[in-house]
Amino acid sequence: PIRPLERRSGSEGGTRQPLFPFPRMRFLTGDDTGILKWVRVEAQKVERVGGPRRRGDAVERLCWAGPESERETRIAIGYASGTVEVREAASGTVLGSYSSSPSIRCLQHSGSNLVAVSKDGTACILADWCAEKFTSSPAQGVKAGEDGEGAEGEQKEPKEPKEEQGVRRFHLPGPVSSAQLEPAEGSQRIAFGGGENDIKVFDFSKGEKGEVTWKAKNMPENFLCLRIPLKITTIQWATGCAPERSLLLVGTSDGKVRLYDASLQRRPLFECLIGHKSGQGSGGFTGCGDDTSRPVNCSVVHKTHNGDWSIFIGNTMGVLREYELKNCPDCKAAPVVPGRKKHLDWAAKKLPLRRGYRGIMGAIRSVDVHDDGSVLAAVGLGRFAYVFATKKRKMVCKVYLKQKLCSILLSAEPYNAAKGADPADDEDDDGEVTGEEKDGDAAGEGAGEGDDAPEDKDEVQEGFSDDDNDGEEGGEADDAEGDKEELDEVAAAEAAAVNAKRRTKTKLKRKLAAAPKGEAKAGPRKKAKKASA
Repeated sequence: PIRPLERRSGSEGGTRQPLFPFPRMRFLTGDDTGILKWVRVEAQKVERVGGPRRRGDAVERLCWAGPESERETRIAIGYASGTVEVREAASGTVLGSYSSSPSIRCLQHSGSNLVAVSKDGTACILADWCAEKFTSSPAQGVKAGEDGEGAEGEQKEPKEPKEEQGVRRFHLPGPVSSAQLEPAEGSQRIAFGGGENDIKVFDFSKGEKGEVTWKAKNMPENFLCLRIPLKITTIQWATGCAPERSLLLVGTSDGKVRLYDASLQRRPLFECLIGHKSGQGSGGFTGCGDDTSRPVNCSVVHKTHNGDWSIFIGNTMGVLREYELKNCPDCKAAPVVPGRKKHLDWAAKKLPLRRGYRGIMGAIRSVDVHDDGSVLAAVGLGRFAYVFATKKRKMVCKVYLKQKLCSILLSAEPYNAAKGADPADDEDDDGEVTGEEKDGDAAGEGAGEGDDAPEDKDEVQEGFSDDDNDGEEGGEADDAEGDKEELDEVAAAEAAAVNAKRRTKTKLKRKLAAAPKGEAKAGPRKKAKKASA
């Protein structure tokens, strides 16, 4: 069953109409079993690419790795084991592979090169992996067009890394929870940090080994003379909204966002507490407000539909918020010591909340925004991919993808261009709407493998969500019966409230009638005077 979010027209038994038509857009997701899936929203199709699953080898990072003229022809994948692969975007064929240290924390293209950074600080630049023609030879023991897995779908142990032609190695001070290349054209600077390892900026152009050109300094002690912990989880450059400054937005595991200016000072300008005064989230399994600070899992800085810059922040409770960056270009250091309420109030004005996006289940692991800023997509532990319209903060659709999702990559093709679209664009469309995934490889490959056999017997159907089951017989009758029961419950609750109010009035009348004359109207002061007399 496949359908977008719907509303019912009419009163009882009315037909359902979609809140939004399915937009023309597609995106790529990676999960914790190493599976890649293309999701085409307009065609309502989920298509699997690549080989069999890689148990325990999650897809941690995704990025486009094609040439500048056709960036989306190839994709780069960073696995938890440290393997970096470049595949054809359409077929999933492996063009090249390289083994680095485990836990890829950054995977981005820089011109015609590909930059990868691991958790322990190991960084490498793979030359010409994003060039017009991919000429790099595959890495240790992996043949082109194949996956680095054994006969039983198990990941092979990577060999010791060797110096290869076209690969530049660096070592950054670890640990690294997040790293981000500066988006400025021609820049070779990367900001990184993690945990208690404070933010640093590394320049690849400084000699053969590069060097750290800027180090952040922790905020001063709070008003209790206590050190403020760092707890860094995410890093994003904000030079797009202020090209003349080197702004960095850093998320922490205690639910805070810090703004740095590498061109002005080493200390952060201010520290904003997420949910302070506005945008407070709800507690797990409850509907009440949640005062607990939740870790920032992911963030992205991007333009929205109206051209304004914003930062989108997702946490471990499935709360996705959007904060405006309009005050960042002329922002100065906070005049109040951090840790005080006045500092938080001042920071909330400099980084105001624009809106929140509801309906996400489970921790958010990755967020991506369309190039025109009109739509965003989020994935996480809830196994759903959620698509939101940034203009109306409405959920356009959600797609169930079976596994816990780790990363997402949105295509730059025009959003919501379904009205004038050419039917020939969807080559694999056969007119059927099933929501079942199609394997991008040949039908015979991997059909009898042990790891993939149980997938076909999954009781939960993969595809676009359908909570109402209209396709089943008697679905409309069940809906009408459910609406009738709901109306009966509301009427019974209203009648009980009226009866309770009536009983209260009756008790009050009886109490007033039983009191002596003149005592009922006497207040506490009159009673006190009477007693003293």
